[in-house]
Amino acid sequence: MNLNVSSLSYLSKISFCANDREVKDKDNRVVHRNTTWFFRNDLVWDELAKYLDENFSDSRKVNVYSIGCSDGSEPYSMAAAIKINSKNPDKFLPISASDYDEEMMKVIKKGIYPITSGERSSMVKNTKGRWDEYFENDGPNFIKPKITLKKEVNFSLNDAISTVNEVKYGDNVFMCRNFWPYLEAKDRIELAGKLREKMNKNSLLIIGAFDRQAIMLERMLMACGFINIEYAPEYSSNDRHYYSVWKKDEF
Repeated sequence: MNLNVSSLSYLSKISFCANDREVKDKDNRVVHRNTTWFFRNDLVWDELAKYLDENFSDSRKVNVYSIGCSDGSEPYSMAAAIKINSKNPDKFLPISASDYDEEMMKVIKKGIYPITSGERSSMVKNTKGRWDEYFENDGPNFIKPKITLKKEVNFSLNDAISTVNEVKYGDNVFMCRNFWPYLEAKDRIELAGKLREKMNKNSLLIIGAFDRQAIMLERMLMACGFINIEYAPEYSSNDRHYYSVWKKDEF
C-alpha cells in the first residue's frame, strides 16, 4: 500500500469519529451524518464491475479514483468486486484513493476494521463466498484486507479538488460517493465542473445514496452537463443503482 502523503485540507472541514462524519450548523445541531462500510448496499457491486468491462471494452487502461475514500472501505470493496467479476481486472487496477483527513490515513495504515454481522453477510454475498481470498479475520469482530487486496489500492492524503486537478483527461472512473452534502453549493458546482473536464465519452462518475437523499445531487449533475445511465437493467425497480452512475453529456 502506498501512502503518498501530500498536504491540503478538504473543501470543508468535517468533524467526525472513526468513519462516521457529521456536519453541524451554527447552533451545533447535526445537519448531515454519514457512515461508510464494506460493500455498502447503495451499489450493485457485481453488476457495476461487469459494466466496467462492457463500457471500456475498447480501452487499454482505465484509471479508477476513489475520492473522499474515508477509511478505505469503498476502494477495497471496488477492487475486490473488479477482481472477482472483471474479465480483465488489471485494466482497472490499482485504484487511486484519497481523503483529506490525516486520521483516516492512520486508520487505513493500521488496516483493521470493526465489522457487523450485516456487513459480513454483504461481504460474503458480494464476493460470491470468496471473501477470504481478499480479507481475513482479526478476532471475532474485526477484519482486515489481505496483502493481495492492499496492493490494488494506492492511498494518498488529498482534497477532492486537488485530486481531480492532478488527473489527466481520458478513460477515468471517479467514485465520488457520499460526501457531496458536506460541501457548500459553490464547491459542489466547482468539483462537478472539474470532473467533467477530465472525463471523455466513456468516463464514469459514481455517487451514493446519501448524496441523493441529503441534497438531491442528481439535479445539480444534470445542470452541470451529466446524464444518468442504467448499468443493471434487471434492478430497474430498485433505484439504488439507477441514480448512481453518470456520464458526461456530449450535447
